[in-house]
Amino acid sequence: MTSEYSSAIVAAFSRIAATRRHDALLVSPVRQASFDDVERFSVAIADRIRAAALKRGFPIALSAHNGPAFLAGVLALRRTGHVPLLLDPFAPIADRERAAAAIGAAAMVSCATGWPDSAAEFDITSLQPAAEVSLPDEVAAVKLTSGSTGTPRGVAMTESQLLSDENALARTMGILADDRLLCTLPLSHSYGFTTCALAALVRGLCLVLPADDGPFAPLAAAQQLSATVFPTAPMYLQALLRMSQPPAWPASIRLVISAGAVLSPKTAAEFRRTFGQPVHVFYGSSECGGICYDRDGGAAARGTVGTPVDGVEISLSPSASGDEADGLLIVRSAAVGVSYLPLPDRRLRDGHFETMDLAGWQAGELRLKGRADSVINLRGKKVDPSEVERVIAALPGVDEAVVFAVAAPDGAEIVRAVVASTSGDLNYARVAAWCRDRLAPHKVPRSIIVVDEMPRTARGKIDRMALVKIGSAPDVSTARG
Repeated sequence: MTSEYSSAIVAAFSRIAATRRHDALLVSPVRQASFDDVERFSVAIADRIRAAALKRGFPIALSAHNGPAFLAGVLALRRTGHVPLLLDPFAPIADRERAAAAIGAAAMVSCATGWPDSAAEFDITSLQPAAEVSLPDEVAAVKLTSGSTGTPRGVAMTESQLLSDENALARTMGILADDRLLCTLPLSHSYGFTTCALAALVRGLCLVLPADDGPFAPLAAAQQLSATVFPTAPMYLQALLRMSQPPAWPASIRLVISAGAVLSPKTAAEFRRTFGQPVHVFYGSSECGGICYDRDGGAAARGTVGTPVDGVEISLSPSASGDEADGLLIVRSAAVGVSYLPLPDRRLRDGHFETMDLAGWQAGELRLKGRADSVINLRGKKVDPSEVERVIAALPGVDEAVVFAVAAPDGAEIVRAVVASTSGDLNYARVAAWCRDRLAPHKVPRSIIVVDEMPRTARGKIDRMALVKIGSAPDVSTARG
């Protein structure tokens, strides 16, 4: 193995950096980083990775916040021939370590800030893999996903697959060479990685980052730094519209893209009325990248997610109901991943991905009709009920726990935990604190109900309908956060 590994992503970035060294690659209202800054930073991190002599043949977990740290971390791992496993830096460290171990990571490269001053701010920690993985030589990155089971697993991707996805999305969405991307999405998530991180690394697009986490910060950054494209999620758009006086919309933004969860017709219509721009729906998955895109900005109002992304073929398997108009969605494209990790699954193979999404065609556009599994989808983030149940069950005093989704007053889904305990010393605060220390924030139940025992059917099974109803019963003590 040579000291500099052959990587198409690194080569593309180095070519751009050679001619645009002093141009800004990442900007925020308070600081910026040039192509040369990121290039030199990645070389310094790569030297530290080589010195650590990390194991070959295993993924290396990367936990870095949005900013130069994430881009330089990806480049450094690819320069040294390692395969980054992209982790959410906001998840508790125990959650990240559990996911990394489950997928077979041999080490974790992490940085607590998106804008470090030197490579010394990166920590390199060895891990003990919980699984033996077999990484084909061509694998270049591993995306973290819950797959169909909700338990952490990875999707192994080649550079060819990653670059095919980025190129297809740029063509389909009409991304221009001088666009500036307003970057509020986690770069470690599939959506943010392709539309923002890869676009910066291989296309040279400038990323505009907010100065802080406040709701007005993204629009302030866009206004000040002339962002033109805003990839976002329905949750943020809904939050803007709930304000008593929505902020002024930056004149520079020409394209708004929404993904990660369903954009309701009401939100789409209200956004257009309030800000004078359509929202373009994007639908994809970690396993195969982009699937469909709303090219005219009217799909949400029609209840669809648009038409297939360039180069993507879609088919529907027969549904259990026998209705030929809908079925399980099957995707074929050059961007479909190699395999799940640590164990393969026949649903993902040979450029072919069988999703768990039920869908149908409507006037040539794809309409999503729900999922065939039990995973809870919270604004684009998945929650495996069994994982949360296992965490709660480990709390002293818990006899049994059942976790599921219920509708909140605003129509969104929240995670509810019903906890059976005969000890008498459990309450919302104690259960929630236990969960917050062990789970990512979106997995922590918002509704926690403590009961003496679980309601059961005549056959002895847990009565899930009763669990849904007890939260609204006037004689049952409930607690919500």
